[in-house]
Amino acid sequence: MSLEKILDKIELEARQEVEAILQEAHKRAESIKREAEARAKEQAEAILRQAEAEARLEASRLVTQAQLQGRMEILKTKRALIEKVLTEALQSEALKDVKLKKAVISREAVKEEALPANRLLEELGQDVESDILKWLEI
Repeated sequence: MSLEKILDKIELEARQEVEAILQEAHKRAESIKREAEARAKEQAEAILRQAEAEARLEASRLVTQAQLQGRMEILKTKRALIEKVLTEALQSEALKDVKLKKAVISREAVKEEALPANRLLEELGQDVESDILKWLEI
């Protein structure tokens, strides 16, 4: 075998080895790329699921807040109506002649004190509202 044939054979084998190395490098690069894409897709899906869960939670919170605000407005209106009715009732001619009294209980004794009609709402407060709401089945 001549030197030229030996060199040609070495060169051919070197090219084949370079080709094999390049093919293996391309395969590894593609494999790494596919793995990275799969991980990125999984992460994107996880982020999307988390964002959807947070959005559902926020929507639920907003609905609950709106419902609570509505209930508070209804209660405010009911209280205003009750106060108006009681104020008008206390200002009626029939109650002007009535002397209201309240019992003050202490360790020593039970005393009766005069109760001006305009202080009746302040004294009875929430109890009157609760009773009226119960009577009216509101």
